[in-house]
Amino acid sequence: MTTEGVKESPRGLDSFIASLGMTAYRHPWMTVLVVLAGVGLLASQLPKIEFVMDVDRYLRTDDPVRMDYDALRDQFGRDEIILIALEPPRVFDLDFLTKLHTLHQRLEDELPWLGEVQSLINARQTRGVGDSLLVDELLEEWPANAEDVEVLRRTAIANPFYRNLYLSEDGSTTGIVVRPLTHQSGVEDPDDVLSGFSEASDELSEAPAPSYLTGAQLSEVVAGGRRIVSETDLPETRTAIAGVAVMNEEIQRQTLDDMVLFSSCAFGIVAFLLSAVFRRVSAVLLPMGVVFASVVVTLGAMAALGRPVTFLSQVVPSFILAVGVGFVVHLLAIFFQRFDRGDTEVAAVEHALHHAGPAIAMSGLTTASGMMSFLPSELVPIRDVGAFVPFGVLVSASLSLVLVPALIALLPMRARAIGPDHELATERILIACGRFAVRHARAVAGLSLLVVLIAAAGIPRIVREYNPLEWLPEDNTVRLDQSMIDSALGGSTSLELVIDTGRENGLYEPEVLRRFEAIQAYAEEHPSDHFAFRKTLSVADIVKEIHQALHEGRPEAYAISDDGRLVAQELLLFENSGNDDLEDVVDSGFRLARVTLKGEHADGKHYAEYVEEHRDAFGELMGELDLSYTGFFTMASHVAMLIVETAIYSYALAFALITPLMILFMRSVRTGILSMAPNLSPILITLGVMGWAGIAMDVFTILIAGIALGLVVDDTLHILNGFRREFARSQDVERAVAETMRTTGRALLFTTLVLTSAFGIYGLASAATVVHFGLLTALAVALAFVFDVLLSPALIALVYGDRRAG
Repeated sequence: MTTEGVKESPRGLDSFIASLGMTAYRHPWMTVLVVLAGVGLLASQLPKIEFVMDVDRYLRTDDPVRMDYDALRDQFGRDEIILIALEPPRVFDLDFLTKLHTLHQRLEDELPWLGEVQSLINARQTRGVGDSLLVDELLEEWPANAEDVEVLRRTAIANPFYRNLYLSEDGSTTGIVVRPLTHQSGVEDPDDVLSGFSEASDELSEAPAPSYLTGAQLSEVVAGGRRIVSETDLPETRTAIAGVAVMNEEIQRQTLDDMVLFSSCAFGIVAFLLSAVFRRVSAVLLPMGVVFASVVVTLGAMAALGRPVTFLSQVVPSFILAVGVGFVVHLLAIFFQRFDRGDTEVAAVEHALHHAGPAIAMSGLTTASGMMSFLPSELVPIRDVGAFVPFGVLVSASLSLVLVPALIALLPMRARAIGPDHELATERILIACGRFAVRHARAVAGLSLLVVLIAAAGIPRIVREYNPLEWLPEDNTVRLDQSMIDSALGGSTSLELVIDTGRENGLYEPEVLRRFEAIQAYAEEHPSDHFAFRKTLSVADIVKEIHQALHEGRPEAYAISDDGRLVAQELLLFENSGNDDLEDVVDSGFRLARVTLKGEHADGKHYAEYVEEHRDAFGELMGELDLSYTGFFTMASHVAMLIVETAIYSYALAFALITPLMILFMRSVRTGILSMAPNLSPILITLGVMGWAGIAMDVFTILIAGIALGLVVDDTLHILNGFRREFARSQDVERAVAETMRTTGRALLFTTLVLTSAFGIYGLASAATVVHFGLLTALAVALAFVFDVLLSPALIALVYGDRRAG
């Protein structure tokens, strides 16, 4: 008799999966060798894997914000600086200046991928000598005594260019600016490899442009700087190193350490749980073999396609481990139940494939679909997770259905004699839960709805965030160093303004330069609640510096001349002096200019808020000049904005992808839609907890809902698949639910333990966002199990009514 609601799955799917698995069972060596060949091929690519943390690599190469940033770097050079702060007992002390010179020289001589080093040692000093302009270095002549040092001190403090760059406002701290090279030669842009996952890139058909330094190369610069500072004799001197590259290098180091540690811990915990539950060596070897092969294949595919490991990629091994073990456990649980009760090995394998195979296949598809919802993201690391995690999930599901039967055929299997009525305590509890839910269906459904509504009220309280520095522990050295440099030297992060005058030599016009001067003054006078711009730089500063030097250094001459022809002559004198600092702020045609607003490190959302709040004022100050915003400041604010966009459409897309699959598998629109209730409820509660607890949505926690939805759907699929089979035999709702809890429920309990352990281990991570991700994902998985053993049976009872056999 055909039942309304949940209908039997097509025999073709059961038969195909069983036939595939049984073919592998009958030809085990061939199956194993083919799998090993594929795994080995991709494993050979692992040495090619690269780690990146650069914020520009979060964006596609054709993203307008990324394109503006690349244009800035191509025209004016790299905006990311490594800032070394030194706080000695006295900066202007002959002994300290000697050590500073030694440190400066070693940095110039020993750092790889170096553009330039700037400090008080070679700081620009512009002087007028008669009608000539001399641009040399502050310490061109080394001081011979204390009197010379005092003259040097007064000169340095009086120079506005040095302030909050080479010297703190109170003169107690000096800074060394390390600028890495912008480009490397002869290396292809690693981002172009991604074009295969999106639209074809026109860049591939053009002559390759110079590539920017990679994250690994920038890390070499940072590591070299740390080493040289530590080796330099600087007694009683507090040192700090900060900058975007420094922050990225530290996050990279911690992420790699965490990925190795947590993957190892997760493997160990899962192996222990498998051993404790099944008490069979084979029950440990089979799941671990499948997930190890799946992880290797996934990471190997990333390396083969040139996709780097990022901060987000650390979730890949644990996710595939948790999902893959779940697939294998469902198959083994059915196999051992039949095998221990007297079935032959071949009959038990075939029964397990028929019983669990379709649910495993559909679980793989729904989990992959949940993660594929991140594919349209404009954030490249999230898109990579949306591409490679589904790939790993499908590989894991496939190996579960093919490799496991082959390994069962090869490994010695011994049945354990148990009575036909043997029932474990966990089975009794699960059966009791199922019966309670069926008998009190309306109460269970109503209470579930109430809990969801209360928790979900916290969702509107969720805020977005992009602040990689806060991913590090509060006592982390890099975080403390950044705080010191923010306080002493006004920070190391910049908002870059690129102004187009629209005409060649437009920068010679005094009115244009005064607009630069006005926007710099406005930025310094209008701090945000979260940061301030304490150092601004532009061609206007150089023009004022030249004008003052040519007028005997008088303070009142630090101004922009009213005569455009004189401005042009002054800039020509500066160019002819041999100094190349103009290249950092103007183009060769004097049409484009760069204004740098250097500020303290803050959350990307605060950068976005600042630009939005002051956009009109900046535009008014620039008048008819074309103004664009770029630099790390703008990139971080853009990423913060994209986090919200990604969350909205990825969650909606995940729901849109998974719901039809559930309807297709259930072969019932009503039941397919109802089945989403136990899946969405844990997600809504988890997001509500984020809001109530004040946990922000960032590039890591944004993954929680998509990952959790893909995982929790698996439980519902197995519950409904088991119920469908049992009800088709008994035509009794309560009996079918009880039998489902006895078989499938026990496997779900174990997979829930595996999943919560695999994600809960991230609660020990060094980065707060990773801690939040791990604990909240574990919470969602645990809630999903509770809803599946209570709400799912209640909904089944409401759909079926009081149907009993005979």
